[in-house]
Amino acid sequence: MDLHAYDFDPAIPDEAFTPAGELRAHWRPLAIALRDRDAAAVTPALVTAEPGEPPDSIPLLLPESEWRFLETGLRQRVKALNLLLADLYGDAAIVRDGVVPAAVVGGSRQFRVEMRGAVRPEDVPAAVCRIDVARAPGGFRVLRDNVRCPGGGAPMVAVGRVLEEPLRRARDACAARDTPPYASALLETLRELAPGDADPRVALLTPGHYNAAFAEHALLAKAAGMELVTGPDLFVEDGQVHLRGARGSLRVHVLYRQVDDDFLDPLAFRPDSVLGVPGLLHACRLGSVAVLNAPGTGVADDPAVFPFVAQAIRYYLAEEPLLPGVETWACVRPDELEYALDHLGELTIEQRGNNEVLFGPGLSAAERAACAARLRAAPDEFVARRAPPVTSAPCLVDGRLGQGAVALHCFVLQGRSTRVVPGALCRDVPTSPGGPGEPRAKDVWIVPE
Repeated sequence: MDLHAYDFDPAIPDEAFTPAGELRAHWRPLAIALRDRDAAAVTPALVTAEPGEPPDSIPLLLPESEWRFLETGLRQRVKALNLLLADLYGDAAIVRDGVVPAAVVGGSRQFRVEMRGAVRPEDVPAAVCRIDVARAPGGFRVLRDNVRCPGGGAPMVAVGRVLEEPLRRARDACAARDTPPYASALLETLRELAPGDADPRVALLTPGHYNAAFAEHALLAKAAGMELVTGPDLFVEDGQVHLRGARGSLRVHVLYRQVDDDFLDPLAFRPDSVLGVPGLLHACRLGSVAVLNAPGTGVADDPAVFPFVAQAIRYYLAEEPLLPGVETWACVRPDELEYALDHLGELTIEQRGNNEVLFGPGLSAAERAACAARLRAAPDEFVARRAPPVTSAPCLVDGRLGQGAVALHCFVLQGRSTRVVPGALCRDVPTSPGGPGEPRAKDVWIVPE
């Protein structure tokens, strides 16, 4: 497989090649290692990172200096996100001081008034954060924060395992940095946040077999050595969470939950839920169990809160943001609504709560009118975003080298210490004359300059 045969559009900035068509220096060892191998030799057969998502076996290479910059920016952002969450459910000083508008926070479907006073200033509400980043003109930009129940950890584990053997020689040739296992780092982080026990029991709470992400939950729990449990497996007694067992009950100290807030505790949220644990929020308030990420953390990844993360970094840390976010306008603010209405042909419009892209550039006159009417009728429901052009990289599609737009899913684990998982997970979206293909997962290697 010859990377020099990669047919790419020079008008799109590329990770592997310069606009003049020259292979970048840190990609050359990979090109040499792959030159004498056909595509079949590095294409895993019948393996997917997620259902319907075959992995791309051409890794993305990042120079060490770029990763160090990313790592510093990610630490900064996640620290500010945790401070923001603790504040919003505590004194809400950032709202009182006018940095984040009350209407933006109060209008978030993910803000849980039930959690007020349940998060102490020293707590870590968001132990696991996935920050989606892409390289755009001017440098790396944050595309989205994923804080509530961030997915992607299991695909990262799966891709690494699947590609380890086929690409071992290529990885050695590139002198790629060794990547500590994500699952063990996750478990260590969760154990650090357990309430006062030298040997805490950690369980992953899943909605169960019928959930679309159950295979991911099972893979991650097994890899990390966590109990995999559903709501009916647990009960609360004397303010503590217990796991039912054939030989009696076992106390659970940490729940890594993959169940949405609404269904976590029928006594506190939706009373018809059969997926949660009655009394869980009470146990959480008592401090006898750490529920991670905490209920209500989704307010931090609300797209209307997204543009205020930069202000939160300045407010809490007195620092300038190292990783700017993509331009976003919260339509609940009248001036930002007017900007969105005036630039509908340039922006994408998303609905809060589901991050669904409803409208994008290229609208017809009739579509623009319909979009404008919806925004004016319910401005608090929408945000407008200007998606920047992102870089591309070589990808393997049906045994052929193609071009794919790439974005990084970077995982930050915040326990008593901060762990930025080296290498992250990459999503590429192959492009073709007929339009973008389906996204696939690919590995990320940190390599010397």
